[in-house]
Amino acid sequence: MLNKSQLPSSFEFRALQVFVVTAEQGSMTQAAKVLGLTQSGVSQIIAALEEAVGRQLFDRSIRPIVLTKVGQVLLRQSQKILGDLNSAFVEATESESGELASLSIAMPESLANVLGPRLYRRKGDLARNWRISNGLMPDQRAKFNTHAADIMITEESNTSDMLDVDRYNLFTEPYVLIFPKQFQLAPELGPHLADIPFIRFSLRSSMGRQTEAQLNRLQLKYASDIEFDSIVGHASAVSYGLGWWITTPLCLFQMPWAFEQLSVHPILRGKFGRRMTLLARQQTLGSAPRVIVDECRAILEEEVFPALLTELPWLEGSFKVGED
Repeated sequence: MLNKSQLPSSFEFRALQVFVVTAEQGSMTQAAKVLGLTQSGVSQIIAALEEAVGRQLFDRSIRPIVLTKVGQVLLRQSQKILGDLNSAFVEATESESGELASLSIAMPESLANVLGPRLYRRKGDLARNWRISNGLMPDQRAKFNTHAADIMITEESNTSDMLDVDRYNLFTEPYVLIFPKQFQLAPELGPHLADIPFIRFSLRSSMGRQTEAQLNRLQLKYASDIEFDSIVGHASAVSYGLGWWITTPLCLFQMPWAFEQLSVHPILRGKFGRRMTLLARQQTLGSAPRVIVDECRAILEEEVFPALLTELPWLEGSFKVGED
């Protein structure tokens, strides 16, 4: 085992990033996809880190793999180390005018497409280089935890266990029902939809998990032969008459054609919604998170929600922009 005061000469901080992503994903295969590495590459890095530590970091007898007690300690310290490195980089590269050298924001697909371009148009001078990425919740969280993303926007329930972050409520919106244009059955949730294919959203997403949980609460079981990770894939499949779908108005906003080719209806029985939250690490980005929150809220109030109400006036009163 290593002397406590020493690090191996071959040690690389990249190993900590790989370790944190693997712990977050619970799978070396999935971590490899997030990091753009091969599965064997991730496995070798983890093995080398375990050799350096002198202890096993993961219990590989359980699937998905889980951290050992030593691994839990190293995870907490690794997240702190990566955070300190990121803070140092931000301080070192911030210009005298307060402009950030770079800004990376992780969001769901719908927000990246709707808020991303508008946010950059309004506040592009906030940073010299911007990166707005989208993905399912585990991928977003891995980016945030390894400091590959400075800010994350996600559904509020995904953040309850996250410490040392500032939280800002952005908005709430309802889920709605999406059917083909000439759908003949009653446009409401109920047993009568059981014979019509339900097109699911991936359970790796908060939207997919929220929807499935609500259907279970309502004791509704729907057969599904296909699921998508992409909002556009869902909308296209429904427009072809291949089934029906549950989503949110903002998800539809990124596809103007959807309002003409799909039939959108409120959920009256068992209605539910999502509350989107922006997370930023405390004391690392200066005033940038506050600026981004204010601009996102303004974009929603001035551009997005009014346009949605023009298409779907029955949504009046369904949206709420966050307040501090």
